[in-house]
Amino acid sequence: MRITVVGASGRTGSHVVRLLCRQGHEVVAGVRARRRGDELAELGARPVVVDLAADPEHMVDAFAGSTVVINTAGAGDPDPAAVNLVDRDGSIAAIRAAERAGVQRFVQLSAQFADAPDQGDRLVRSFLMAKQVSDTVLGRSSLVWTVVRPGTLTDEAPTGRVKIGGHLESGSVPRADVAAVLVAALDEPLTEYRGFDVHGGDVPIPAALAALG
Repeated sequence: MRITVVGASGRTGSHVVRLLCRQGHEVVAGVRARRRGDELAELGARPVVVDLAADPEHMVDAFAGSTVVINTAGAGDPDPAAVNLVDRDGSIAAIRAAERAGVQRFVQLSAQFADAPDQGDRLVRSFLMAKQVSDTVLGRSSLVWTVVRPGTLTDEAPTGRVKIGGHLESGSVPRADVAAVLVAALDEPLTEYRGFDVHGGDVPIPAALAALG
């Protein structure tokens, strides 16, 4: 299956690319600048330029032929203007481009409390609101969608075990485990047309996803 990963050179996106390549998928690695794709090419992915802050027309070509788009991109600058440009408007542009390109499935990396920004940390309220808007647009799109809302992301070693729920209390989770959830969601029908929170936990990822029903 051909899968395009947006934000592929990021700390979570690179984990996703690695997992997909290991599984034998044809992986298109969307990066903001081609020079950032060298390491991803070594993993077996094909780097292409996908810049959420640029003209969205190029994304239609980048997504063409892919069955799935996994969007792991996020603004590197916490300034509300940058967040709105990438996490809100850029993500919406990617959703629309995926529809035009004939993509079937769209998996979006969001953030815990994006479904209820007023319950999240005030310091990241603009980020959560931007995610909320793009998540809502995805839910109203023609795509088969999944929204994954992890708690605080860490760079700890993966455990392969998580806690998943519709709305959890604050928590944290290794990036590598979140990447594994994003990938495993593709094989679990219960994740379709659904958003959920993810924390570190005790349940193996496939079993945690299967328990969503």
